[in-house]
Amino acid sequence: MSQSDTRNRRVLIVDDNEAIHADIRKVLCRQADTAELDAITAAMLNKQTHTREQIEYDIDSAYQGQEGLAMVTNAIEDGRPYAIAFVDMRMPPGWDGLETIKRLWEVDSMLQIVICTAYSDHSLEDIHEALDVTDRLLVLKKPFDDLEVSQFACSLTEKWNLASQNRQLVDNLEQNIEKRTLELQQTNVRLEREILEHKRTQEQLRHDALHDSLTGLPNRAMLMEHMRRCVERSKGEEDYIFAVLFLDLDDFKVINDSLGHRCGDELLTAVADRLSACLHLLDCVARPVKTTIARLGGDEFVILLDGLKDISDASVVAESIRDSLTRPYHLSGHDVVTTVSIGIATSLIGYERPDDLLRDADIALYQAKAQGKDRHLVFDNRMHDDAMMRLHIETEMRKAVESRQLLLKYQPIVDMKTGVIEGFEALLRWRHPERGLIPLDDFIPIAEETGLIVPIGEWVFRKACRQSAIWQRKFPDHPLTVSVNLSSKQCSRAGLIQMIDDALDETDCDPGRIKLEITETLIMEVSRTVNQVLDDIRDRGIALHMDDFGTGYSSLSYLHTLPIEAIKIDRSFVSNMGIDGKHAATIQAVVTLAHNRNMKVIAEGVESDGHLAQLQALECDFGQGFFFSEPIDADQAEKLLAHKNQWLRSA
Repeated sequence: MSQSDTRNRRVLIVDDNEAIHADIRKVLCRQADTAELDAITAAMLNKQTHTREQIEYDIDSAYQGQEGLAMVTNAIEDGRPYAIAFVDMRMPPGWDGLETIKRLWEVDSMLQIVICTAYSDHSLEDIHEALDVTDRLLVLKKPFDDLEVSQFACSLTEKWNLASQNRQLVDNLEQNIEKRTLELQQTNVRLEREILEHKRTQEQLRHDALHDSLTGLPNRAMLMEHMRRCVERSKGEEDYIFAVLFLDLDDFKVINDSLGHRCGDELLTAVADRLSACLHLLDCVARPVKTTIARLGGDEFVILLDGLKDISDASVVAESIRDSLTRPYHLSGHDVVTTVSIGIATSLIGYERPDDLLRDADIALYQAKAQGKDRHLVFDNRMHDDAMMRLHIETEMRKAVESRQLLLKYQPIVDMKTGVIEGFEALLRWRHPERGLIPLDDFIPIAEETGLIVPIGEWVFRKACRQSAIWQRKFPDHPLTVSVNLSSKQCSRAGLIQMIDDALDETDCDPGRIKLEITETLIMEVSRTVNQVLDDIRDRGIALHMDDFGTGYSSLSYLHTLPIEAIKIDRSFVSNMGIDGKHAATIQAVVTLAHNRNMKVIAEGVESDGHLAQLQALECDFGQGFFFSEPIDADQAEKLLAHKNQWLRSA
């Protein structure tokens, strides 16, 4: 057998007769020799010929059925099974051939069998019937025909090898099928896992798209969808009522700035929790059928009350929320108390779009803030008119800055002892081309809120510096001062000092002639940055005055810590001096305190001879008011400078 030939040629002879073993071995070995001789002869003749294949058999012997069974069993265990077994029909005293074959097939079902028998009563049909097998068994009659033995051995071993190959193919196919099935199962599991993860991701994305990341509450998108449904429902049901509450925490920025954004986020989360708990615990009378609590961003929350029994229930809910949110919070070791302002818009207005509903609730919220915070207001159409007017004024004001509709008036500040004009306060005026002079109260608050006060304030300062420089040249012997108001928005903006330096350089103005007036509100907002700005202003030789003293919080404690040179007493104290003696006493206390600290006192609102007399008696340093002059143009101011003492009472 060639080296590459791996076919099974193992043969087992099971017979109790030694001679049978010898005969079969001789036949099978001679077959190999004959095949080799045929191949040599063909080579010598140098021609092709059909030769019998050289077959080398591996032959083992067993003399009883039990012994043959043991050898077949061992061969199977060793992985070297027999291809064919020659089995004698009768092997006394042990098993006969049929029993032996049955036992052998129980161990190795692929084993090919040649039954050797000398008895004519064992026909092939009988044997097949007894063993119930036809495809793995042949019968060989004794005495043997050598060719028949050779043919049986060759055909059955080839049959075994072919069956083995087929079985291997089947096994490989089954293994491949099993492997592929396992791979498909694993793929299915992976796909199912990926699909589940994809669904979870989609659900999370959908949730994130409709909810606030900090508090977990619905966001604007979900709120607007719920509001849209309410608006549509209200169009078809006359007795259906809903309302929107727009909430904003009062002075939330102070908490962020003082305690940090982490505490600010903790507060927002705590507020969200309290809102949820509050609405859950509301009395049935005030509780709506459905509620949606949303966070719009920052410290703004909106509550949609869907299906109220009565429109007044919205106010009941608002007050319950205020009571809940004003209880102290414990944030990272800090006790924090805050208030909330609430604007309410109801379906009674008859809205067509949810945007309008939210807009009006926001307008009501703004009005609640403007009226002192920590309260709720219900929107009415007047509020909308006011908001539209504010928007119109803001738009017109922006045009006014660009088209030079703004102008400065100057009101004299008079020395109460000599009657000499010490200087002027530069006062902003807006002359609208169609509406005429716009009252200050109509546009200054809007300018503060929108930030327009910054460019307007810069224009005022440059204009005042330019006018002061003109008066320096015209009246070199009369050192006039010009006072300019400085807003908190200007003071908190970067670049203020650079703007001051530029304006002084451009106008060639003496900084000692400029006075900047700051309010108590700015003083109460003192911070390290503001302190530095005020010090920088003082370092440039510009004096600082405290304006409208007494109208805000008590600022006396700040007088010795800030570079203040003069205090301006608010006109409300001056105008009520003769009505209430307390005001005169207050002015006296302020004058005494200021003089003890080497500060001057300027009284605003001097409108009568009586005011002048009282202020002189209280030793007030300077006066300003209509008694001396209304705010006037620069040309008119120069005419006043010709007068010296005409405002003073005669001795």
